[in-house]
Amino acid sequence: MSVPSAAVERVVAGHRVLHLCETTSTSEVVRARLAAGLAAAGDVVLADAQTAGRGRRGRTWVTLPGALAASVLLAPPPLPRRGRLAVLAAVAACRALEATSARGLRIKWPNDLMRGEAKIGGLLAEVVERPGGGSLVVLGIGINLALRPEQLPPELRERAGHAGLPAGAATRDALLAALLAELDAALAEVGTPADAARGEDYRRRAWLVGRHVRLVAAGQSLEGVLDDVTPDGDLLLEGRLLAGETVELLPAR
Repeated sequence: MSVPSAAVERVVAGHRVLHLCETTSTSEVVRARLAAGLAAAGDVVLADAQTAGRGRRGRTWVTLPGALAASVLLAPPPLPRRGRLAVLAAVAACRALEATSARGLRIKWPNDLMRGEAKIGGLLAEVVERPGGGSLVVLGIGINLALRPEQLPPELRERAGHAGLPAGAATRDALLAALLAELDAALAEVGTPADAARGEDYRRRAWLVGRHVRLVAAGQSLEGVLDDVTPDGDLLLEGRLLAGETVELLPAR
């Protein structure tokens, strides 16, 4: 698989970045390049536009003009919990956004990025097999920097938000550099006091706490008010500590 003619390769924050004008999905390009032996841990694919971006559970992610749409190939160290990478990635994204002057950021479990009552972005981590054995993780990232309502399909206008940053290549590239640096630090500091502080940061930013939700855990559907989110990403629902599979926000009681 060769580099497309409309692509540019460059280095950002020590990572090799393949920058595409348009693609179906940055994560699919990473997968294809890995299968072809052209990608290594740390590589990034960045796109100005995606035609088939994806979120959790197969949901569509609409990439808006000027947004950050990228995927990075990670080789995480051994993590104490399966969901720990979602915690680290979400906190890294929030801290990178704040380093680029965004404010008021919170996390809707497990890794949607919120500003006020609107979703401004999300992350999707998927395990992929490395040719020759072993596994890596493709982390897909989509973040709206700014938008106008007319840029969105009508059904998304009330739910979508943005980071309140200028939409454009300069802001996007600064955000990407900050995010890659935060991810590198998070993975290098697993098991240290800085890692514990990231878990507390995740807990502090929990957007769903105090809200009425429907939670699926171990095949059971439960409803109630979410009391807390732990630093490891578990959920405390009306006194019960649960490892959630999905969470749906319900109307307030």
